Amino acid sequence: MKKKWIGFLLLTAAAVLAAVLGVRFRASQQQEGTPPTPTAQTAPAAQAGEIRAVWIYYSELSMQSAGGGTRADFEKKAREMTENIREAGLNTVILHVRPFCDAFYPSEIFPWSAYLTGTQGAAVDYDPLGIFLDCAKAQGLAVQGWFNPYRVSLSQNWDALAENNPAKIWYEAGETEHLLLTENGIYLNPASARAQALILDGVRELLTKYALDAVHIDDYFYPTTDPSADAAQYEAYKAGGGTLALADWRRENVSSFVGGLYAAVKAVRPETQVVISPGGDIQKNYESLYADVARWAREPGFLDVLMPQLYYGFENAARPFSETAAQWAALPLADGVRLCFGLAAYKCGKEDKFAGTGKAEWQQHTDILSRQLALCRTLPQYSGFAVYSYSSVFSENATENAKKEWKNLKNMLQ
Repeated sequence: MKKKWIGFLLLTAAAVLAAVLGVRFRASQQQEGTPPTPTAQTAPAAQAGEIRAVWIYYSELSMQSAGGGTRADFEKKAREMTENIREAGLNTVILHVRPFCDAFYPSEIFPWSAYLTGTQGAAVDYDPLGIFLDCAKAQGLAVQGWFNPYRVSLSQNWDALAENNPAKIWYEAGETEHLLLTENGIYLNPASARAQALILDGVRELLTKYALDAVHIDDYFYPTTDPSADAAQYEAYKAGGGTLALADWRRENVSSFVGGLYAAVKAVRPETQVVISPGGDIQKNYESLYADVARWAREPGFLDVLMPQLYYGFENAARPFSETAAQWAALPLADGVRLCFGLAAYKCGKEDKFAGTGKAEWQQHTDILSRQLALCRTLPQYSGFAVYSYSSVFSENATENAKKEWKNLKNMLQ
């Protein structure tokens, strides 16, 4: 009996010791290979040259409520936006210039954006992009011209497209091999060489007219995994001796475009950078969107800045922020490639319905963004961040939660 008691006491002591050590270990390291989340008190300082960006998307640039407005109207809007951004301690604007096979500037290739007047193709008598660039320059801000290369429309309503929309021209001419029609709308076909050429011609036109600091694309790649979407092109590829499986062939189509984009940008304006902002799930990018982001990061000739959209909370059940950020930071990068992180300011104060058990996190806390930035600054290869989007942090109608989040983040930008 005495031996049993001695054994019991030894086991108990071992269990207590293990628990204490376990608590200490978890306090210093959330998981193997993942750094702890810094607190406001331990947050590291900003690096020299840190990119501090904000996305401004098409609805935030819209002039529809004023029927397009005047030059003075848009200039007032652009001046207010750029002043707010500079005063907040940010240094870069990611500006939507071509969201739907259309343009926020006078183009000979694409129609005027519907978000200027309410009707695609209806002209305004001023140059929105030119005005915004002047205002940004006055505030010392860099501007990245953001476009969605393949997206044409969120519906299949052809009547809503301008007569000079290239996609509509192809559709009415029966040249639908350059298009993908999906339940989510109309897209240019990534397998079409002619569609790729159209996009690159638009980039060359854009850079010939405007001194942009960067060309920026986000997470719109293949819009579907349906094998029938580009079956004709794939069959032609195989008939010509191609041996790649469908998924690998699609990834090659996208990589070919991205490499072509990089070459086109550098040929027109060597100093302009190429920034790609894919979704935050590396595997989903690879398997569902056919975007081999790891390859683009490690091989020269694809991009200058990789900016994944880490739109997750720390308590996200499927993709917790700390673990996901560490995965991106572990990717090999080619010489000169910089890594930045996109942060979800738009979730502040809201239920994160796809986060599982962490769906209430953004409602329960007001320091998520600041803790995320603090963590990112500790990661290897980190060069900056961007918040999505402008109205989420600068709107007068922002929730109290969002205002507190933004205040906590701004305290780290001084």
